[in-house]
Amino acid sequence: MGRSRLQKNLLSVGGILICSKLLGFVKQMILAATYGATIETDLIGLSYGFIGDAQYMFVQVLLTCIVPVYFSAQERSQQEAKIFARDTLTVATATAVLLSGLIIVTSPWISRLLAPTYSETLLLKLENYICIFAPLLIFFIWSGVSHALLNAEKRFTAGQMEGLYQSIILSIIALTTASQLGVDGLSTGYWIAGVITAAILLLQAKTYIAPFHCHNPFHNPNVCRLLKMVAPLLVGYSAVYVNQMVDKILVSGLEYGTVTAMSYAAVLSNLVGTFICSICSVLYAHISEQIAKGNQKNVVKLAESSTCLFTLLMLPISVITICQAKDIISIVYGRGAFGEKEVKLAAFVLAGYGFSFIPLVWREIYSQLQYGSQDSRHPTQNSVIGIVINIILSIALCLHLGVFGVAVATSISVCAIGILNMITSRHVVQELSFGWLRKSVIFLLIGGIACTIICEKLSMLLVEYSAIFRFIIITITVMGIYGIIILPLLWKLGYLEELRTRRRGQRKD
Repeated sequence: MGRSRLQKNLLSVGGILICSKLLGFVKQMILAATYGATIETDLIGLSYGFIGDAQYMFVQVLLTCIVPVYFSAQERSQQEAKIFARDTLTVATATAVLLSGLIIVTSPWISRLLAPTYSETLLLKLENYICIFAPLLIFFIWSGVSHALLNAEKRFTAGQMEGLYQSIILSIIALTTASQLGVDGLSTGYWIAGVITAAILLLQAKTYIAPFHCHNPFHNPNVCRLLKMVAPLLVGYSAVYVNQMVDKILVSGLEYGTVTAMSYAAVLSNLVGTFICSICSVLYAHISEQIAKGNQKNVVKLAESSTCLFTLLMLPISVITICQAKDIISIVYGRGAFGEKEVKLAAFVLAGYGFSFIPLVWREIYSQLQYGSQDSRHPTQNSVIGIVINIILSIALCLHLGVFGVAVATSISVCAIGILNMITSRHVVQELSFGWLRKSVIFLLIGGIACTIICEKLSMLLVEYSAIFRFIIITITVMGIYGIIILPLLWKLGYLEELRTRRRGQRKD
């Protein structure tokens, strides 16, 4: 029953993600063709990115902390869980109001920090955009709390719809207001998307939130437990936030349009990253539930089988992304105001991010395993170590490799955190053996080398053909040959036999 429910949740989330990301592609194609990559789009990218990074930090903290505490409160009574949800929303809202006010007051210093090489005129524009976007943080926090509550109730698809709403709204705004508002239409679109998303998620989550009551929410012991988990997590995600700011500062010192090109490449990279993180959020709820029940054997099986399968899946995707980055960028963005120069810049970024896909799987699954055991100290320490590595490498590599160096530094950091999380996860689950890694390493090496050779050889043979034709042929060939290579491994690990047994059972039913 539990396995069936997990599969159903994974399939539903996967379906929503595919639709959301397809619309995301359409949105980015429209934005790139309409606005291109200019200093104006850089200003909006820096300002909205600053608030968006803060959103990521707080929402990830909320998603991680609320779920296990909510489960614990729900074990005692549904009403206690609802009161916890209400008090958490109250505390989170007050925090968001204070932070947005602080951002507005300090916007002159923030703008100079984000873009120290910009002129006074550009800095004033950047400051204005920061002030415009700052209050959006309140709506982002509402969305984050609602998303966490819906996840705790196993309603995973609702939270995944956020990207779909934004894609539709921004596409409509770009197509209908570009001639009247220019790039300022983007800020309008971001605001409309943020408000609508928060309203929809709050309406869906209100069933799990007790009616508002005027009292001190800090007297709620569950809120106090939540805050104890939040403190170390904020340290870790604050380090991520600082790292993202450092990257933006470094990139803003390069040629105009680089910030926008980097953000467009990040959208494509995040297609994979969001898929991994969203699937892991489903696993997190199920792993937390098994931990609460004391089923260590199920916890180990969920973690290790998921890590193995996603590692095998991400290898060819990573190789194709790195080797075919320019073709991918050309297909998605290479039209209208997004010219050859912008394509090359974005391709460098996408190739650099491509190295992070496999270690991102390790980072997410094994950090979730520790958070589910209410151990936030070790993954936070690992995150801080990785971010320090990232900042040092970003500064060093940016000097020699430009924006590609910044992206590669991020991938190296993700790898460091992923390996550290695998090591420290054994502190909470001693039964972890990582046997899947020992059995699959030779297949991963052979598969990786084969995929790289195929990409390079076919790229040379098909150089005269269109980017989309070349990309399709290379992808089909790589996936086919890679599948043949790893087939013996899947049999050895028992996944094919398990699938066959499950199908027999379904036929009998």
